[in-house]
Amino acid sequence: MTLGADSTSGMSADLHKVSLEEAMNLALEGNIELQEQRKNLGISQYAVKKANALKNPQFQSNLLMGPIARGNSSQVGITLPVEVTKRGARKKAALSELSYTENKIKDYEFKLKLRVRTSYFNLLVKKSELKILQERKDLLDELLDIAQKAPKDSPNYEIDVLQADMKCKKQLVKINQAKADIRTAQYNFNKVLNLANNSELYDVKEDSVFNKAFFTQLQLPAYKELESIALNNRHDIKMAEDKVEKSKREIEVAVRQRIPDLYLSGGYAFAHDGTSGAFVGAGFDIPALYQYTPEIKSAKLEYEKSQLEYNSIINITKNVIHTNYDKFVMAQENVEHYRDIMDESKKILELSKQRYQKGKTSLTNLIVVEHSHQELLNEFLDAMQIYYNAYMALLQEICLDNFTIDVDL
Repeated sequence: MTLGADSTSGMSADLHKVSLEEAMNLALEGNIELQEQRKNLGISQYAVKKANALKNPQFQSNLLMGPIARGNSSQVGITLPVEVTKRGARKKAALSELSYTENKIKDYEFKLKLRVRTSYFNLLVKKSELKILQERKDLLDELLDIAQKAPKDSPNYEIDVLQADMKCKKQLVKINQAKADIRTAQYNFNKVLNLANNSELYDVKEDSVFNKAFFTQLQLPAYKELESIALNNRHDIKMAEDKVEKSKREIEVAVRQRIPDLYLSGGYAFAHDGTSGAFVGAGFDIPALYQYTPEIKSAKLEYEKSQLEYNSIINITKNVIHTNYDKFVMAQENVEHYRDIMDESKKILELSKQRYQKGKTSLTNLIVVEHSHQELLNEFLDAMQIYYNAYMALLQEICLDNFTIDVDL
């Protein structure tokens, strides 16, 4: 993978840019770890067939030799073991395990999409940080130009020019570091995608978060509705339900081990004098010496354990949703406050620049105002990250890809 120049990110012109939806589809189709998880589905399907298998018949012979063969028959035949009421119970337990595997794969797919979302957004934030630094570099270049055009006999002319020039050069260092951070975020994004065909380096489609609409007010459902959605959608809850069902079936499998199995036999019989005929037989496998009590008690403990696990997941889910809902609402309000403050800060910076051009303030004061504005932009990015992380945490708890909004992040 070769990297060239990119006017927006300072990175690569030949990067393959994808939207968030395209990135998630790529991960669902080609993520190596997901393909590995999907192999478990086939294993569980074969486990159902294995649980439903019939026992193989046994070939038996009884060939007499010597004088005893004159008054007794030799036998050649088949013995068929017949399990009584066991195959059905095993198959139902295996079907519960299959359902668990299916939900586990769905859970992995969902969490993979969340990881793609997070890495996508993190890369977009790094691009936004570079955009802030580049805009600041443009402003510092403008300030250097203003300082150089000032009267050379002014008291602070040389200091202003040197100070502005130093700021420009220092900004170049920060820009280079930001480009390196973008490179790291790009590789992290591709690491999350983890595609079998990694000949291309993928990049996010947007240049920054500042022109995105996902910071508009989202009309969230009420908490009780979110709780209901989570209890119906969460794959880990469904997996816990499958474990309860499977452990319940395992009790049935263990108990039915006490039921005697049948052995049916039949075949050809012949005597030494040439008399021939047939024989039939039957038998029981009686669990008299060992009654499978440890297996039954162990299965009952597993059932009780799975019920406790299920109840624990339900309780934790309710509490976490409530906490994340409150965090999301507060983070959303903070972003809106920062947007208002940014507009005011931008206006102050423009007024300060005009005052410096007219000689009414010093370059030092203007740089202080500019520095405060950049700090505010960085704080805004931090607030957006907190807001987005709260949004992601809420999505994870209710197991939804997104709410009904106009954006894809």
